[in-house]
Order: sequence, then C-alpha cells, then structure tokens
Amino acid sequence: MGILRILVAVLLAAQCCLVDAADETLQPLPELHARITDLTATLDASHVQSLQNVLAALEQRKGAQIAVLIVQTTAPETIEQYATRVFDTWKLGRKGIDDGALVLVAKADRHVRIEVGYGLEGAIPDAAAKRIAHDYMSPRFAEGDFAGGIGAGVEMMTHLIDDEPLPAPRSRAPAPAVSLSAPFHEPWWSPVQFIVGIFFGSVLAVIFVLILAWPRTYRVLLGKIPERIRTYTFGAVVALPIAILLRHPMGALGAFAAGGTLASIVGLSKAPSRRPRGFGDGGGWSSGGGSGDSGSSSSGGSDSGFSGGGGSSGGGGASDSW
Repeated sequence: MGILRILVAVLLAAQCCLVDAADETLQPLPELHARITDLTATLDASHVQSLQNVLAALEQRKGAQIAVLIVQTTAPETIEQYATRVFDTWKLGRKGIDDGALVLVAKADRHVRIEVGYGLEGAIPDAAAKRIAHDYMSPRFAEGDFAGGIGAGVEMMTHLIDDEPLPAPRSRAPAPAVSLSAPFHEPWWSPVQFIVGIFFGSVLAVIFVLILAWPRTYRVLLGKIPERIRTYTFGAVVALPIAILLRHPMGALGAFAAGGTLASIVGLSKAPSRRPRGFGDGGGWSSGGGSGDSGSSSSGGSDSGFSGGGGSSGGGGASDSW
C-alpha cells in the first residue's frame, strides 16, 4: 500500500507539472485598447476606422459590444479555446447583461470564430453565427479579402443585434416627464400653447371675477383705473401668472385674450351695483350706481481607451475554416 501511495503521488505531481508546462506555452493575450485589434497588420487605417465607427455606433444605440481580433495563429490552443480565454479576459459586454461578442480571425490557421455572450444568444444563436462565418466571411477570406469578410460579418451581426430587445445603454438619458412648470419645447408661435393659455386663463379669470363681484373689492382694485383700459388691465393680471406657469409667449397671449374677453362680457369696465349678482348665477355682471359713462372693450473618431463592460462569455458561437 505504501508503494501504491507513492506512485499515485508521483503521477499527480507529474500531471501538475505537465499542466503548468502547457500553461507556460500558451500565447499571451493582447490587451484590450480598441474595438479592432490587428496583430497581423492586415487591415489598413481606413478599414480599421470604418469598422470602429460601426461598432461604436452599435454600442451607443444598443449597449452591446463587439470586438475584432486578428492573430496569425491560436496554437497550441484551438480557436474555440483561445476565443473563450480572450472573451473572459476582455469581459466584453455589459456586466449582468453579457451582451458582448468577439470576432476572432486566425490567418495562418485559416480559421474564424464568432464567440457570443449569454445576452446575445437570442440575437445570434449558434446557427446564425455559423452561417455568418461560413457564408459571409470565409468566402472572402479565401480570396484574400479580409477587410471585406470582417466587414460583412460585422454588418450581419449588427443587424441581428438591432432586432434584439436589449436594455437601453446607460448613456441614453430617459425622456423627461412633461411638467406644467417646465417650458414646452415648441416654437414661440405654437397654437397649442395659445389654446393651453386660453384654457388656464379662463379658469383663472373666472376666479378673479368672483373675487371682484364684491363692490368694495372692485373699487379698491379697479376703481381708480380708467374705464377704457380696465378690461386690458384685467387681461394682463390674468396673463401674468399663466406666463410664469407656462413660460411661453403664446400661452401668455392666450391667457390675456381669455381674461380680456371675459372682462368685456361681464362688464368690468363699469362699477358694479351695491347688490351685485355673482358671476355664474344666471344674471351675469350687473352694473349701476357707479359712473354713468358706457364703455366697452375687447381684446383677442478616435477609439483609444476602449474597454470591456464586465460581461462574460458562455453564450455559444460558431467557427469556420476557409
């Protein structure tokens, strides 16, 4: 038994040594600094910039991250093993959403791999990834058109991601709630604002008229104002709080029109009688006992600093050869 235990211990130690030796021979992974990492100088600057613009726009509107890596070989690993190691190291996609994808091209091995995170598994299932690699990328790679093959593959992937409902990017601010205390983003001549001003101005004007139904209040507030301009003054008083509320010139104008018109209808240009009937009780505004004059008035680039968002792999993918 003692000899058997020694043999088992020796075998385990040898296995650990072999594993460590294998790990030491693995290629070091490149650092992630941009959406396009070309270790083979295959793509020229214009192709790189064009692809980066497409991928940056995708991330801005959908939040998903796609990165492209071009290497000569993935040996001693298979392209699947190498892609998984790169994906997990780069952490493509948003944390908790895992909406990242990697396009890996091994030129000397003549292999291409599309690695997809869990969050994009619905948009790019294994069958779709295989078709993109086999039908859109490998044929162009076989002809030496690596820029065209990568561009075609990225284009198909972005189309599929655009059709997938994903959580909105954090950079996209939510639409502000509509508030009456905030200005409406409409032109100064907006008819909508004019109608809103008339509505709120009418409500406020009715309240003011009920207050002015008391002769003493009327004489204090409007008694010293010439009759010809009392309705205009009333309209301006009504328009002032509406202008502050809506912050729009057409809203203020609508309130002024509503207040001035109501003032003319109820006869605010004349002093009320000592026993006035309130506005709205069937008799309108009664006059008499004041000044006898009759009056009427009415009024009417660069991609440096790119990094993964904390996502993880494991969603699947597909590989192909040419």
